[in-house]
Amino acid sequence: MSKKVSRRKFLKDAGLFGAGMIGVPLLKGVSRGPSNAWAAAKPIKFGGIYSLSGVVAAWGKAGQQGAMMAAMEINQAGGILKRPVECRFEDDACNPEFGVRKIRRLVLDWGADFLHGFNHSGVALSAVPILPELKRMLLITCASSPAITTEAFNKYVFRPRANVYQSGAAAGVIAAKMPYKKWTVIGPDYSFGWDAWGAFIHHLLLRKPDVEVMSTQAWPKFGAGDFTSYILKVMEAKPDAVYTPLWGGDFVTFLKQAKRYGFFEKVGVVFTEGGLAVDGFYALSTKGGTESEVPEGVWGAAHGYWFDHPKTEKNKKWVEKFMSLYGEYPHNVAHDAYGAMYLYKKAIEKVKTIETDAVIEAMETIEFDTPGYARKMRKEDHSAFAEVPYGKTVKAPDKIGIAMNLGDIVDAPGKDVIEPIGDVLERRAKKTPAPWMKYVIKG
Repeated sequence: MSKKVSRRKFLKDAGLFGAGMIGVPLLKGVSRGPSNAWAAAKPIKFGGIYSLSGVVAAWGKAGQQGAMMAAMEINQAGGILKRPVECRFEDDACNPEFGVRKIRRLVLDWGADFLHGFNHSGVALSAVPILPELKRMLLITCASSPAITTEAFNKYVFRPRANVYQSGAAAGVIAAKMPYKKWTVIGPDYSFGWDAWGAFIHHLLLRKPDVEVMSTQAWPKFGAGDFTSYILKVMEAKPDAVYTPLWGGDFVTFLKQAKRYGFFEKVGVVFTEGGLAVDGFYALSTKGGTESEVPEGVWGAAHGYWFDHPKTEKNKKWVEKFMSLYGEYPHNVAHDAYGAMYLYKKAIEKVKTIETDAVIEAMETIEFDTPGYARKMRKEDHSAFAEVPYGKTVKAPDKIGIAMNLGDIVDAPGKDVIEPIGDVLERRAKKTPAPWMKYVIKG
């Protein structure tokens, strides 16, 4: 693995004029020191709201890493409209009330021109409704409930990545080719978990109508800590296969507890949309990162990006640079936060202003790149046509630090997995729940 650059050197190269990671301006200036003109230019302020503490703190840290890396590069190349980029981050602690409070603080107290972030869909859904009041754009770099750009939609919110409808559709294509008939779920009991499972089983049934949606389902609270009773409940029902939208620290805890009961040997296959993102592999590595507790053969999408795919020169170079800065493989949220900063740059430079309505108009049909993918925004719901990668876990001793990899990765094309716009607009107009909610069975 590449040697990690010290925090002092990273901030020096970024031209930082502050001393903290959270709650102060970050990444202001250029590496050789600002010229007089540059120093006099009013910065463009980007506020990030992430879960920087709690069971998904690794996801919040990743968003911070990606945004900081992009801001450093942008400043080194002369900024945006010849103005320096300045970043500040707030911790929502996976708490909806905190999320609303922090987004107000960034705009009203600090003066953020643009916003990005949110790891937890429940927190994002609480914050999105106040955007019209604040008149600020928000790029969602992680939170994946479709409701964010459907039921809760307003013109200020954009999602430049796949949501769980898209990842559910991608998983359904793969699962339909497998022999398993009886499916159930262990998922977090809030919007993301419900939508992830519902969209997946909806698409699986479209391709394989004889699948049985089991009535025995497990819905632990987010951050439950102990999943033993849920694991035993599912195992007693004897499913052929399990879909689990658990993520972050919840998935890590679940996997460790499930292994004690031979869960992965007794279930035919396990799919996880975001449980096996990079943070999960790091947390489940053993013996100094040379071995892993992760079973082979678990299917995962790594929440939309896996650092070893696609095998393009562009992605390879980005991963190498990220590792030289941070000393670890890039998480999907780092990838998407990095891409979001450049997406803002492209839209702002297209209209040559930071005026919100003008940037919104530019953003609505924009085509843009991330290190891994080329994507396009859909005007009607501000959702991206985004590829979704799915692969299965394999041992990889060469991947020091995680000792595992995702193999046999296939990208589901963005145009094939995005929700039909007619369905989105009808649901928004009628304010009806998503049709796949009927597959969420509690009790």
